[in-house]
Amino acid sequence: MKKIILTSVCVLSLVISKAQAIIDTVSIGASYANQTWYSLQNDEQGSAPKNNWDIAFDVSGYGTSIHINSVIGTQLWKYPTADTSAWLTLDTTGITTWTKLYNSDTSWAIGAFDKGIVTGNSYDLGWGIYSNITHIVTGDSLYVIKLSNGAYKKLWIENLSSGVYSFKYADISGTNLQNASLTKSIYTGKNFGYYSIQTNSALDREPLSANWDLVFTQYTTFIPNAYTVSGILHNAGVEVAQANNIGNVITYNDWNAHTFITPINEIGYDWKNFNGSGYDITDSLIYFVKTNAGDIWKVIPTGFGGGSTGNYMFSKEKLSSVGIKNETGNSNALLSIYPNPSSGGEAIIIYDFENSVSSALLNVYDLSGKNIYSEKLNNNIGLHTYNLNTSAFNSGMYFVTVEFEGNRIQQKLIIQ
Repeated sequence: MKKIILTSVCVLSLVISKAQAIIDTVSIGASYANQTWYSLQNDEQGSAPKNNWDIAFDVSGYGTSIHINSVIGTQLWKYPTADTSAWLTLDTTGITTWTKLYNSDTSWAIGAFDKGIVTGNSYDLGWGIYSNITHIVTGDSLYVIKLSNGAYKKLWIENLSSGVYSFKYADISGTNLQNASLTKSIYTGKNFGYYSIQTNSALDREPLSANWDLVFTQYTTFIPNAYTVSGILHNAGVEVAQANNIGNVITYNDWNAHTFITPINEIGYDWKNFNGSGYDITDSLIYFVKTNAGDIWKVIPTGFGGGSTGNYMFSKEKLSSVGIKNETGNSNALLSIYPNPSSGGEAIIIYDFENSVSSALLNVYDLSGKNIYSEKLNNNIGLHTYNLNTSAFNSGMYFVTVEFEGNRIQQKLIIQ
């Protein structure tokens, strides 16, 4: 990563979002060899080869979506002739006329296996049926999957029970049968667990979902037919507002004038255009990104290296920290944490009251909701810092809150 600080400010000013722009470069490698997960606050959070997996399972609490790795040539069809009773007799006669299935390019919640949901049946998940009595999803469909190495396999997602996906696959003839499973709890805090049919192995590829906002990657979009593009997708829960035809992208910061939306490809790929020898970047375009923490960032694409380098160049600027707004729409309280993730036994809690409050309380909660730390804070008007000793905290994610006069500001804190 190559980074240039355009405006020098002190650490506290940085954390509480005083004006600053940073030029950053994220590389996914020549021929777009990798995927890279990125935090606007803390930069790169992880990278993994794009070609080491075939299917991915949603491992969130109630998630059931299943994706394919279409960008490396993986193809998927639902067997149209019969249900799961045809496992032994399945064949690929007429496969050229079957409909190929793809992941949604707008939502992580809809993978290729989720297509074909029966309208009107709220328990139909595409690949299976959910029982509100047993709370088990039972697979009701067979699939044919073509792997990137050219091999065809038949595949049956048998069920999702007690947080475990059970599935099996084999050659079309039935040889090389593999019974496999993927357990959600192994990937707690992440969006997906991955599986390679080619190597018969489960893979842990992603950083914690709480740690990233954007992923630089290739994905399949539809223009109008399925087509592989290189672009930027955002994490579940993150929202993006696109501002077009801006005269001066450097000085324009009016994110309130634009609508934040949830489709994960709102930044996407179309901020660049191939001119025959390189890429032209739209120079009047801004993306305002609202993170899961509630912060607002201004992101401007500035360059793209194409397949020769896989480099994405952009500027980013933090415009607003999470806070409580008063009746005029202006923040009257802000909260930030530095460093985050924290690994040195201490985190600096930075909070700012526009008006004095009767009392203020710092609380720290673990993922179960248990209050593990509480302390009174300075309740006077202005900027304050509090040094939180985290040496006794286990590694993981916590929720830090400042509570005052019936209000609560919350930030996630990652302890490494």
